[in-house]
Amino acid sequence: MKKNYLLLLLLISGSVFSQATRSKIQTYLNANLTKLELTSADVNDWIIESEATSESTNIHNYYLKQRHQGIEIFNAVANVWVKNDEVINIHNQFVPNIATKVNTTTPTLSVLEGLFSAKSLLNITSPNTNTILETKEFKNFRISNNSEDEITAELVYQLTQDNQLRLAWDYVIDIPGHQHLWHVRIDALDGKLLEKNDMVISCAFGENHNHSASCSSLVETTASVNLFKETTSSLLEVQSGSYRVIPYNYESPNHIARQLITNPHNVVASPFGWHDTNGAVGNEFTITRGNNVHAQDDLDGNNGTGTSPNGGASLNFDFPYGGTSTQPSSYLNAATTNLFYMNNMMHDVWYQYGFNEVNGNFQRNNYGKGGVTNVFGDPVNADAQDGASLNPQNLNNANFSTPIDGQSPRMQMFLWNVAAPIEPIFINTPADFSGPRQARDNGFSPGNVPIPIAPAMIQSNFVLYDDGTPDVGQTDNADGCGPAVNAAAISGKITVIRRSTSEANGGAPCAFIEKVKNAQNAGATAVIIVNNVPGVISMSGADATVTIPAVSVTQEVGEALIARMKLETVNGKIQLGEAPFINADGDFDNGIIAHEYGHGISTRLAGGPGNSSCLNNYEAMGEGWSDWFGLMMQLKSGDVGTTPRGLATFSLSQPTNGTGLRSYQYSTDMSVNPLTFDDSNEPIPADPANTGYRYVIGDFWATVLWDLNWAYIQKYGFDSNVYTGTGGNNKVMRLVLDAIKLQPCNPGIVAGRDAIIAADQATTGGQDYCLITEVFRRRGVGLGASSGNNNNSGDQVESFVAFPPGPNCTALNTDSFEKEDLFKVYPNPTNGLLNIRINNFIGKASINVIDINGRTVYSNVNSDFNTESSINLNNLSSGMYIIKVTADTTTYTEKVLIK
Repeated sequence: MKKNYLLLLLLISGSVFSQATRSKIQTYLNANLTKLELTSADVNDWIIESEATSESTNIHNYYLKQRHQGIEIFNAVANVWVKNDEVINIHNQFVPNIATKVNTTTPTLSVLEGLFSAKSLLNITSPNTNTILETKEFKNFRISNNSEDEITAELVYQLTQDNQLRLAWDYVIDIPGHQHLWHVRIDALDGKLLEKNDMVISCAFGENHNHSASCSSLVETTASVNLFKETTSSLLEVQSGSYRVIPYNYESPNHIARQLITNPHNVVASPFGWHDTNGAVGNEFTITRGNNVHAQDDLDGNNGTGTSPNGGASLNFDFPYGGTSTQPSSYLNAATTNLFYMNNMMHDVWYQYGFNEVNGNFQRNNYGKGGVTNVFGDPVNADAQDGASLNPQNLNNANFSTPIDGQSPRMQMFLWNVAAPIEPIFINTPADFSGPRQARDNGFSPGNVPIPIAPAMIQSNFVLYDDGTPDVGQTDNADGCGPAVNAAAISGKITVIRRSTSEANGGAPCAFIEKVKNAQNAGATAVIIVNNVPGVISMSGADATVTIPAVSVTQEVGEALIARMKLETVNGKIQLGEAPFINADGDFDNGIIAHEYGHGISTRLAGGPGNSSCLNNYEAMGEGWSDWFGLMMQLKSGDVGTTPRGLATFSLSQPTNGTGLRSYQYSTDMSVNPLTFDDSNEPIPADPANTGYRYVIGDFWATVLWDLNWAYIQKYGFDSNVYTGTGGNNKVMRLVLDAIKLQPCNPGIVAGRDAIIAADQATTGGQDYCLITEVFRRRGVGLGASSGNNNNSGDQVESFVAFPPGPNCTALNTDSFEKEDLFKVYPNPTNGLLNIRINNFIGKASINVIDINGRTVYSNVNSDFNTESSINLNNLSSGMYIIKVTADTTTYTEKVLIK
């Protein structure tokens, strides 16, 4: 569907606000030129690009865009706070002395010539010629594109690293399949690339983690559950329908059985239900489409018209799901239904905390409540099983792109092929060697023969292959690269073959499938291939004449097996206890869906709904907010902060208590998650395509926000009413969203902390100031901590210095957080001798030292403690450790560096 982007830009730029407010802002700018380090010429040409409001802070945010002779300066944004019709603060990012820095006001390259350069630099090939569809003045253009959405172009100034303003063409270019939505600036004089940002935020991690055993499946219930349905609305006759899904506050089918949930919509956020678009009682759609989201499959990965399950007039979306051992096509309707449900839940829940129409939320119809409106609206386009029918498939990923208010974002959910380890090999005899062994199935296509499923099996003695040719670095002839000279012994037996040494080093004396075929020709019933280097083997190949199963084992498992076979007869079987894994579907991973939707929330709120470029800096915390959104959606009564929480364990085929996607599980226990501010440092990558720094920053930011949530719950309690509750969890949800609105464009972690402090001050008068500052101090973002340059992911400096106490600090319960005036570990860093002090404490204490892998490397339990004690750790290797001290019912932790 084509969209009039230029019209939307004009709608946003022309946002209505009083001339009196504009005059007050101008007066404030003029009166603070020295403080802002600007000249009068720097502040005499600006527009309101975007606005945001908060009912809790009563602050109205105006995001000013600086211009020079009518041409906008890219991301020169000032966030002006207005309260009670007075300017109370400004986060200024205007460029000073612009008149001395601009190179020209007239482009040498036309908008189409610049686009040609941009597409060439981005390696975009297109069969058709781009044409201008609409021009506004001399600087805004709509241009035809081969994908769904048109290209937008605007003449802007780009601030360069040498602090100069280069005239540039600013393009937003969608590519087929929506794997990238490029926002790129091209020099308007010479066509060089000045900067590029990908508005599609991808989260592909499947191949970078170790995976443990899979979880058992759960039986689904036939009961119908009504979750948080409000009963006081005048629209009680509105029906959202019934959906068999994973309840929003559980992560996946491994955490709870799917349930049939009836009427889950919230009448404040979705007053006409989830299938309405016209604002009148009665549904316009009986498929997974409505005001907030359109969920459909995108099997061919082209963002075209896919299929959506139909619930009929009764809106009954009850479809079967066969689990990870069934073909994804067999449960597509169930997957799309869960995707629709979870997107709507994210919409309805976070609406309560300030992500509403006026603040740029995702709706086709804003029901007259503000925000940008147009005929198309901006509901989420949610694509289920994206690219599942492609060859190769789109796998192990999820992404979300967020254009400005009035333009629909897109969520793409993929299949995941990260299988949990299987144990298809079982040794029967000898008895002292018996038991299961892990292995990996092959990826031959064609040529993959399924491993038998119990009660079927292949059982025999194991025989080592012998092709008569000595292998490099080995004393046997077992690499299977030639015909077997011991075919008589192999016939009817399970055969063990080595991976060739040269093959492990990058050579290719023969392919895996050739080894299997040679064994098959000798009469083998199955093949086990042993790796010659640590780790597992991914065996690929193609031969339709292969008729026997083949698996690979690690070097450790295989060498032990071969050594025993050379001593005596080894007998075993190849068999699976259940159907083999095919795919996990991200559409059932509520944690990933919430994470992706969270990118949309943070992007729309940061810099205001009219700017999608205020989280593009190298220290941006977008991944952290998104992890936190996912964690907050899964809170339940009885949860505790110290419990380790992994993200995306279902998609990664991990158990429910698995590590998940991140370096550490989320936990307030610093022996589980020891991250401090210093750990957020990651060098700026040489290759812009390497986005690993985002997750280093995000890991830390989500860790602190998760700590903050539990500090609030400790103080105010937990409320399971996610819509109108008054618990600590509800308070922190609103606090964080308010803070995103208050922070500057492209903030660093310290600015994010300060925005949270400011949001509390505006809302409660600083009632929770000491709670907030102590949570941040505990993780190294104390007084004096520095983000350095917000556009540098590697220059953060931590500080554990406490903030000056505020008037409400006595309200803080510090039982689960160490306080510097109570607990101190010094010197730090240390050469080994460490002093531990707990002021005014005499009694029994336990001291444990944990390394970064979670292992206890020193322990002294229930020893006598009198205010201070010393321990000697000079036997430990240099590195980072966690000191954990338990005295009575209080636990103190500290991060210590041994030099």
